[in-house]
Amino acid sequence: MLLLALTLLGWWGSGLSYATVSAHLNHLAQDGLVETYDGPFHARIQGNLRALAGIAIVGLLVLLVFRKRIKASKVAVESVPASGVRSGIRGAWREYTKRTSSAHKRFVLVLILGGAALRAMLMLQPITYDEAFTFTYYATRPIHVIVSDYSYPNNHIFHTLLVKLSTVVFGVGKVSLRLPAFMAGVVVLPLFYFFVRAMFNRYIALMALAMLAASGPLLEYGACARGYSLTWLFMVMALLLGRHFIKTNSTASAAFIGAACALGMWTVPTMIYAALTIHIWLLISLTAKYENSLRERILNLLLSLSVFVVFTVFLYLPVILVHGFDQLLHHSTLPERDWQDFTLTHQDHALLLWAHIVDSSAAWVGILGFVGMVHATFISSKFRFLVMATLLGAVPLVVAQAAVVPPRAWLYLLFIFHLSSAIALFYLLKFVQEKLWSGFGKRERTVVASILLFIGFAIPGHHISKIRLAGMPEAGTAAAFIQRNLVSDEKVYIDYPWDSPIEFHLMALGVDRSVMYGPTSPTGRAFVAVGPDYEQTLEGVLAHHDLALAAFSPFDLVQDQRRLKIFAAPMR
Repeated sequence: MLLLALTLLGWWGSGLSYATVSAHLNHLAQDGLVETYDGPFHARIQGNLRALAGIAIVGLLVLLVFRKRIKASKVAVESVPASGVRSGIRGAWREYTKRTSSAHKRFVLVLILGGAALRAMLMLQPITYDEAFTFTYYATRPIHVIVSDYSYPNNHIFHTLLVKLSTVVFGVGKVSLRLPAFMAGVVVLPLFYFFVRAMFNRYIALMALAMLAASGPLLEYGACARGYSLTWLFMVMALLLGRHFIKTNSTASAAFIGAACALGMWTVPTMIYAALTIHIWLLISLTAKYENSLRERILNLLLSLSVFVVFTVFLYLPVILVHGFDQLLHHSTLPERDWQDFTLTHQDHALLLWAHIVDSSAAWVGILGFVGMVHATFISSKFRFLVMATLLGAVPLVVAQAAVVPPRAWLYLLFIFHLSSAIALFYLLKFVQEKLWSGFGKRERTVVASILLFIGFAIPGHHISKIRLAGMPEAGTAAAFIQRNLVSDEKVYIDYPWDSPIEFHLMALGVDRSVMYGPTSPTGRAFVAVGPDYEQTLEGVLAHHDLALAAFSPFDLVQDQRRLKIFAAPMR
């Protein structure tokens, strides 16, 4: 049915005329004109749609010819049941409830609520440009445009869809805009706790949870309307499913691992590093643990990898049809990759990642954490497998791409780093009990260490996150002023980077977006926002909108902020 639908969709879409599609897109655009959609662009998409229809019909015919063999196969009979995963979840929860004291449960809940509170406070920070652009340029559009338009990498597609849902249900505002990322950033905390507990023990899990709950970079992107916290969530879900798969060889777990990684990829393509890490970790773990049943387990691992690849391609199919594969592998808005430039700059990019991490605590904390990771790698084979997979999942791909992605794309590594610190601290405290303080038991030392870790990470981490999310508060003030003074037939003209933040705040105040687009009325004023810090001038902003300063009466400065000034004048 899916292949038949793709065949019909591809054939129908390839028959649409340029005039029809262009008129539809122009109707959706706020300014009424999509200049980038021209005849050659339309012809290329038509060719892609015809190719899709051809591939789908061939696939449909193959399935029809071999349908009896497919139905008779073991995989088709089992149809990848999810009951094993559900029973595994129920069993793990019963085990957790049975073997965990009430005090421990309460402390876990306190750490999770503490992490949620830190992130919730950051949700009230001023809007940033990337967040506002994601909403105004993408989340306000129809779903079929969101899933197919990847003209800018700001479109973290799955996250954008969740933002659209959130703002439709709860209205336009900072909190509703950031709610999907916030929820993912909070839900990932207990999931990682359960993963670490299943892999190691409750004491290591508690200390790892304390660090994750208060880690500065995780706070920042757990409260910022970007898709990175969703990729962490899918990564940890895949790790949990991977733990179940290693123990049970569940076909359902293998399929769900691939699906989780694919959803992460649909959110941000840099999820590829975490997805490779997970599958390499599974391969290493299975090879080290099993011999007799290794072949069957590897086949299920290949199933997971296949689901990941096929599901990712299917989710990105609209983007591929519109932009092609290269837009995903090397976005047209990003600089050209050059091996010589890579060899000269990769060390600088690594230092940027280090600085981004340690700025939220202190350099000595980062150094101690690195020492702890080395120690944890030495003493724990389970963690060693994870570190090996992390290196193999990232380094070869970075070299192959000849590019190092920005620090925010590497923040999934903090889950590994904080886990290593928790392992090293557990054995350090064990040494203290055995050699120095015999009365310092596991429970007491773990609780004390977790409290100190949470406070030690939360104070500087929250402070730095507030600075990094300082955003553009002047945009809200300017939008409120415009909303109070704007009357019928008046327009607002803004240039990058103030356009999206002010537009977002105007929409939040209920102002129609049309005030920012279209010609100025001869009877109405024009409000012009000018940002001196970005070397903007009144004449330059008007020129950006194809308007001349001479067409207006002398402008008056009606609002004066340090980084943003509002001028107003009627047309002559």
